[in-house]
Amino acid sequence: MELQTFVELIGNVGFPIALSLILLQSILVRFTKQMDALEKRLAQLDKTINLMVKTFHSNVDKTPMLQEKKES
Repeated sequence: MELQTFVELIGNVGFPIALSLILLQSILVRFTKQMDALEKRLAQLDKTINLMVKTFHSNVDKTPMLQEKKES
């Protein structure tokens, strides 16, 4: 925002309202950045969990074969 816009905003609606709007904008920007970072972390967590499940299933599939060989 430009300085002239701030001056007009303060002149029209008053200092407390202008300050509240500025703070709200900064909070929303920060919140959006945090949500984007959280979304990336959740996507990575999803990939990791899927990899762990695939690994687990492949290990479970191999385990009965090993037990059958030991019994023979």
